[in-house]
Amino acid sequence: MAGSEYTSVKDFYRDRSIFITGATGFMGKILVEKLLRSCPHIKNIYLLMRPKKGRNVQERLQELLNGPVFENLRRNSPDELSKIIPVAGDITEPELGISIDDQNTLIRTVSIVFHSAATVKFDEALKLSVTINMLGTKRLVQLCNRMHNVEVRKSYR
Repeated sequence: MAGSEYTSVKDFYRDRSIFITGATGFMGKILVEKLLRSCPHIKNIYLLMRPKKGRNVQERLQELLNGPVFENLRRNSPDELSKIIPVAGDITEPELGISIDDQNTLIRTVSIVFHSAATVKFDEALKLSVTINMLGTKRLVQLCNRMHNVEVRKSYR
């Protein structure tokens, strides 16, 4: 019985491209690793990433992939890691700070979106919290509305 559940999840993600915000956070890292480890036929995973502390998104991606969460994939399925594509942007910016070319790629190819970018700091400035948690979500929904292949689901069956 359990095998059929895993098969249906694998089939759901087969040949799909995924867009993830917040992938450098704790839950985001685990999500990316789990998707790549459990669903080997995922086409691509696009990660919204911002340059930070003088490092560009490519450097930040390398740092992410060198972390302990991805050790098993690096050892056993290193080719899976090549499916991860960083998208330069910032959840606090209009249109998520994503270039027109990258927006067009996401609009054409993505069919699944996970939004996990947020500030969870209780002492964060209210204006920044609203920008990240509310406006960032609104901007992501606006992008999703332009995606040709995205479908909205509330749960798996």
